[in-house]
Amino acid sequence: MTRLSLCLIARDEEEMLPACLASVAGAVDEIVVVDTGSRDATARIAQEAGARVAHLPWSDDFSAPRNAALDLATGEFVLVLDADERLAPGSGARLREAVQGAAFDCGMVRLHEASRLDAPPADVVGGRARLGPPTRLPRVLRHAPDLRYTGVVHESASDWLAARGMRLAELDADVIHLGAVPDVRARRGKRERNLSLLRRRCGLEPGNISPFGYLALELISYGELAEAAEVVEHGWALLGSQPPDISVLRLAVARAIVAVELDEPERALEAVARAERAEGPGPDLCHLRGRALVLTALRRAGADEQRALAEAEASFRAALAFAAKDTLRQYVAGASSWASRNGIGEVLLCRGRHDDALRAFAEALAERPESPDGRLGEIECLLAVKPAEALARVEPLLDSSPDGWLLAGAAAIALGAASDARALVAQAAARRKNRFRSSRRTRLLSQVARQLDLRLE
Repeated sequence: MTRLSLCLIARDEEEMLPACLASVAGAVDEIVVVDTGSRDATARIAQEAGARVAHLPWSDDFSAPRNAALDLATGEFVLVLDADERLAPGSGARLREAVQGAAFDCGMVRLHEASRLDAPPADVVGGRARLGPPTRLPRVLRHAPDLRYTGVVHESASDWLAARGMRLAELDADVIHLGAVPDVRARRGKRERNLSLLRRRCGLEPGNISPFGYLALELISYGELAEAAEVVEHGWALLGSQPPDISVLRLAVARAIVAVELDEPERALEAVARAERAEGPGPDLCHLRGRALVLTALRRAGADEQRALAEAEASFRAALAFAAKDTLRQYVAGASSWASRNGIGEVLLCRGRHDDALRAFAEALAERPESPDGRLGEIECLLAVKPAEALARVEPLLDSSPDGWLLAGAAAIALGAASDARALVAQAAARRKNRFRSSRRTRLLSQVARQLDLRLE
């Protein structure tokens, strides 16, 4: 009988670890935990669960404890989990069956990002309490003597897999991840650690585009676009020297996001096209093409504008078509769901189809009720027909971004309150450094300012 070992690294995980270990009961033959310096009960909890526990001082290198765990494991296959992950009910038995006589070297499991800590596993796997669609990740590996992780952060066994011919299999197993729950991310405060390690990895691997893509996406997530732009262009310049099997997707997505945020649609479209030539279409690329085409349309008029908008809508709908498919990790939140529905709503607004746009934003909000883009889009749809309702709805959205203030000003104009409108639009103009959430509102700001004879500094 093929034996399966759980390999796990942890530090200060007494809160999360018990449920993780309980989820693999009966699924694995042994548990190996490498503790990297816990000051709480992590090691004791692991020992009481029957784990073999080793201690390895943290050295700013995630691969080191991963490999230490591999050295201690004795199974023919290893299951790799983190303490904030757990197998969904029923997945353990299916994993056991999958490794018996398996011909693959790497089994891909479905990872589900829980939206809240108390969500039942069925709600997470079913999508009712999940952040985005499930993604496929390599978590079941053949325990060969030369199996090794590389990379000080975002470590992977991809070099080992490539050397063995990438023998992959998609397994019918689900892993639930609690670490992406918003308040958990905020509480753990890993921002500076991750950025420091990624900058270090870029320095250690200056000819490899992968760490530059990781670093750029991390910087984007924190709104640090200037540094992200430098990092992504540095990585992009390395494309000609990369091995033919290296993935360009992560770097291309980062480049397209930065370009869209900086209003450079041509650069975004170039990055999307390069990635699609290499790896085919995907939800991230379709969504980003749609966003770039909206920017292109805003620079055009007449038939050219309408053509670009039609192409943008088609791209957003192509992104939605991936919703029913398991994909490798997506980097754009909601690319195959609510974010692209918001994109369709924006396109329909640009085309003057307010009723259709309102339906698109409502569909996005049904999937992501807290989405400010969906709420702002609905309000913008109401400006022409129900300005009083639009004004009432926008009040909770008067924050550091300019969008809510602008829409409130436009509603005040429609209600004949020019003095209030001037004050609100002035607030929007003062917040432009924070960027509009929708590029079309830059044009709307100019239109409203002309109506009010308001000079924009």
